[in-house]
Amino acid sequence: MVAVKNARESHIVLPDRRTLAYAEYGPPNGYPVLYCHGFPSSRLEAQLWQPAADALGVRVIAPDRPGYGCSDPCPGRTLADFAGDAVVLLDRLGVAQAGVLGISGGGPYALALLALAPERVARTALVGALGPPEALAAVHDRLVPFLRRAWRMAQYCPALIPFWAGLGTQALRLRSRWAFNAQCVAGSDLMVLADPEIRGLLRRSQREGLRRGVVGAARDLVLYLRPWGFSLAGVSASLTIWHGQADRLVPVDMARELACRLTRSHIRVLAGEGHYSLPVRHRTEIMRSVLRDA
Repeated sequence: MVAVKNARESHIVLPDRRTLAYAEYGPPNGYPVLYCHGFPSSRLEAQLWQPAADALGVRVIAPDRPGYGCSDPCPGRTLADFAGDAVVLLDRLGVAQAGVLGISGGGPYALALLALAPERVARTALVGALGPPEALAAVHDRLVPFLRRAWRMAQYCPALIPFWAGLGTQALRLRSRWAFNAQCVAGSDLMVLADPEIRGLLRRSQREGLRRGVVGAARDLVLYLRPWGFSLAGVSASLTIWHGQADRLVPVDMARELACRLTRSHIRVLAGEGHYSLPVRHRTEIMRSVLRDA
């Protein structure tokens, strides 16, 4: 395991003998919130929420998805499989019900848990989250070039998605430094990423996520672009959708598409905020929305 400041690192062995690694932040006896990390990232990303967790008395539980970080890969996994893994993790930790926080590419996994194990979820917040393929279709012309090309491939040559996903995530793994083209992120994002502590944290999390190669990230991309295997119409839990109006990585129209499909959702669009500035500048407010029913 990688040593992480303020984290409690551990793992469980799942019924199929896979290892599922996770980290915990905040007070050990705090209100439990399951953290679904972004793409491509890892359990280390949740350290970003440490100040909010400490302030609000929240125990953040952040697992690595299969193939990321220290979690074993699961060939052919589905979004539904994550809900099963998460339930086992909560059982082992003695948590009957938890809030859920789904960030960016972790949003679909948070929704899988809501749809397939609603009795284990108290309240949920989605932050800059990706939506299902039909929502991607509605905003595809505003996606960043990598996702736009992947979406087109899913429409016209779906058999090549795994190959494309592998190439794209391998490029992420091999690039020499963690940086963004100003065309891909908002000005508010660039301001936040200028902080060496935040930039370093996100860089470490991405590197940790890709430590075993690209198998986890490539599988994620395949699953984002294919039918999810569950209906958002069946999600009856109350949740808040947070999105930055200036988000260039996941356009704000994605949040509106999600809100149309989630009948009990409440959408919060914050002017001027981007994909990274939103969770950094508003983490306490976002975390508090998960606790509203606690």
